Amino acid sequence: MDESTPQHSRTVAAPQPFPHSARRPPNLVLTVTVGDDEEVEWLWATTQDGISYVSGYNIVKRRDAD
Repeated sequence: MDESTPQHSRTVAAPQPFPHSARRPPNLVLTVTVGDDEEVEWLWATTQDGISYVSGYNIVKRRDAD
């Protein structure tokens, strides 16, 4: 690792399950720590009742805004 280029990280919280319901399943992932040049793609699953929740994630290189 190049000491002249410090790496920074940030913690990203997973989106809440929806629709909001007392019976909603918990997210399988709560937070993910990524580098400044990374972002999180959340993976969603849906129950038979139609409630969506975060079931996983992918860390990908951040796309620069052109």
